[in-house]
Amino acid sequence: MMAYHKVQDILELVESFHKQMRQALDRVSQEADAESVEWLSRQLRQHELHWQAALSGYEKRVAEGVLDTWLQYFPDEEIRRQIDSIVIRRDMTLEELTDLNVRFRQALIDLYETLSQASSAPRVHELFQQLMEHEQAVVSKQSRKQQDSELVESSSHRKVS
Repeated sequence: MMAYHKVQDILELVESFHKQMRQALDRVSQEADAESVEWLSRQLRQHELHWQAALSGYEKRVAEGVLDTWLQYFPDEEIRRQIDSIVIRRDMTLEELTDLNVRFRQALIDLYETLSQASSAPRVHELFQQLMEHEQAVVSKQSRKQQDSELVESSSHRKVS
């Protein structure tokens, strides 16, 4: 028998994933005075605020009831495995942390895509589609920033040689 979940419960679970990631980064940043951890922690907080703003904006535009919609399919075991596999250590480089953040975002993208496709209610479909597009934009922006920093780094190495 498949379990049913309310959209609101799913969003609260996603919020708990954000919180877990932030807390892990906060613990590591307190133990290690690493700029890379602090940078990713700031990025995560900023994206979390955007996520919450996007969600509250959506709630205002949509009639009550979307958050109370029940969905039959929710791959919570799979998403939990993906999220739980993300381990943050003190000695991680900025590149490793960025990769972890991309994995975190990709897990959310996969979840939103699955939920968007599984929903027959247009407004619920739209909500998960918008959240998926938001995460994709975050990943794309991060990839560009990482490429830019790699270009700067490689050009500065060439000047030194």
